[in-house]
Amino acid sequence: MTDKPIRVVFFGTEDISVPTLKALIQDQDYDVVAVVTKPDSQRGRGHKLVAPAVKEEALKNSIKIYQPAKMKDIADELTALRADVGALVAYGKMLPDETLGIFPHGIINFHPSMLPVYRGPSPIITAVMNGDSFTGLTITKVTHAMDSGEIYYQEKAPIGPDETVEDLNTRFGQRGGELMAQKLKDIVAGKIQGVPQDDETAIYCHMITKADGDLDPTAMTARECYNRWRALHTWPKCRIPLDGEAVIVTKCEPLDNYMGEDWPDIISCADNTSLHLIEIQNPKSGKRMKVVDYLNGKANEKD
Repeated sequence: MTDKPIRVVFFGTEDISVPTLKALIQDQDYDVVAVVTKPDSQRGRGHKLVAPAVKEEALKNSIKIYQPAKMKDIADELTALRADVGALVAYGKMLPDETLGIFPHGIINFHPSMLPVYRGPSPIITAVMNGDSFTGLTITKVTHAMDSGEIYYQEKAPIGPDETVEDLNTRFGQRGGELMAQKLKDIVAGKIQGVPQDDETAIYCHMITKADGDLDPTAMTARECYNRWRALHTWPKCRIPLDGEAVIVTKCEPLDNYMGEDWPDIISCADNTSLHLIEIQNPKSGKRMKVVDYLNGKANEKD
């Protein structure tokens, strides 16, 4: 316990950011003096403005909120806060050196991968897409280069064969909050020294696009299709060819080495594997339905 609380500015935007913000607010060793998050964004068919999850949490706790288009727009305000350190989780933007220099102890980041593996914007999604059985949780220092700062702490984190990105965001987000609350005070006190990363072994992940959701059963095994669905079924969603039309897969399972009968909801994939399409979304109505019902409906339309 410090003599007085550590003054923290929190940077974050996504749902996975919220547990860390909550942990810092609830810990008496910290005083969260401001939150920096991305501007509200338009979502859905109605293009309604939606606030980031972090903003909603800050409002509940009457914390000052900044949503700058550019960090330089709030440089003076951040300096005036006289914060000791910044804490960052999934903010979604690179921070300029001028912002990093505002904080005497820098800005400390929670990144859900075993850095230097999966530097970049989609570490959990990439791990699931690749079918990894584990990843890592890392506390690192923010620098001008993406996810390349020295590492203060790491631990391995398992990934279950059926866990989705949403499952992992919840689990890893909670653990990330615990780690940040535990380690940040020791970093500020100089009790933990950072270790440089090995840039030569770095692996980068990319920004996810709609094309990543396209499933190609002629080139992918059933397990590869399933892993991609586990990673992307919420966004950008997964599409697969069915009866000459691309349909959105809402539920599926791999049937490794399936040698049974040729059912309409069983899709042949690479390496003699098969994917069971349990449920799809009708591209016209948007309704979720079984494949058999969908194909019967198309057949009736032709009649």
